[in-house]
Amino acid sequence: MQDWDREIVKVQNNPAGKRQIPPDYFEYWAPEYRAARHEAKQHHNYQTQWLPPHMAFDEFKSTDKMSFIWCDSTSHTLGEILALRTSRTLKEYFESFPLEVRQAVNTISVDLNAGYVNLIPKLFPNAEIVIDRFHIIQMVNRAVNQIRVQTMKTLDHRSKKYKFMKQEWKQFLRPMEKLEKVNPRYHSSVGYYQTDYNLVMECLDLDDHFRIAYDTYQGLLKSLQNHDTSGFEKELRAYHQLDNAMDTPIASLKKHRKAVLNAVESPYSNGFLEGMISRIKKIKNTAYGYRNWRHFIDRISKHLITNRM
Repeated sequence: MQDWDREIVKVQNNPAGKRQIPPDYFEYWAPEYRAARHEAKQHHNYQTQWLPPHMAFDEFKSTDKMSFIWCDSTSHTLGEILALRTSRTLKEYFESFPLEVRQAVNTISVDLNAGYVNLIPKLFPNAEIVIDRFHIIQMVNRAVNQIRVQTMKTLDHRSKKYKFMKQEWKQFLRPMEKLEKVNPRYHSSVGYYQTDYNLVMECLDLDDHFRIAYDTYQGLLKSLQNHDTSGFEKELRAYHQLDNAMDTPIASLKKHRKAVLNAVESPYSNGFLEGMISRIKKIKNTAYGYRNWRHFIDRISKHLITNRM
């Protein structure tokens, strides 16, 4: 970098009459940017000779595109961020690691992204795919919610059951064992005292398919919490098509049965990575967005490193 002696940089006119600013002007006159980039470079790991035995994959929106991020599932530290999440980008990046390094990877936690699920066996021949538990619950959770809304729409808007299903919709998503079964409490939605459990059961009686979907959701939720692989598999096998919103997530879970069952018994998940992505979003919001992807990644690296110290 040239020595400008802290003087105002003179702008030169090009042949077209447009003013040009020296390319290193901003690096020279933006101390905060230089400090962030310098610290990020000190800690940024570009090595291709080692990978952790347990990894987690995910993506997030960086500047104007979706970027890829992987972390160490054991130490919860950032591994690398790639500008794109395309299969080609991931293939080129991970193939830069020797095959014996990739063969040493034991598990990789991902969401139900078909691109990752199909690519991982080609790049990591010995790795077990672990579907993130949060995404499994989120899928069936949303299905139950959609069926609740469909059932609710068949009722008179003035009915007590309609008001309960609309105002206290979270009751249908709670684990059944957490519903109050003994001590009645006043529910403003219905205007009288009753237990949470009885009100939920009365609404489930409105539609048989709603009850089956609800029972399936509760069974899967309980099996995941107890790391009960046989119980989870039993729920999947017992489910039959209902022609409602629950069919799609159950079909996806059956399609990726092995990876889903790995999630039931595995201690690894993407929970910590979701938290890291949440912090990245805060960095982006604080700066009102970033146009330059490299600047954004440098700021992320510095922030995550500082928070670990």
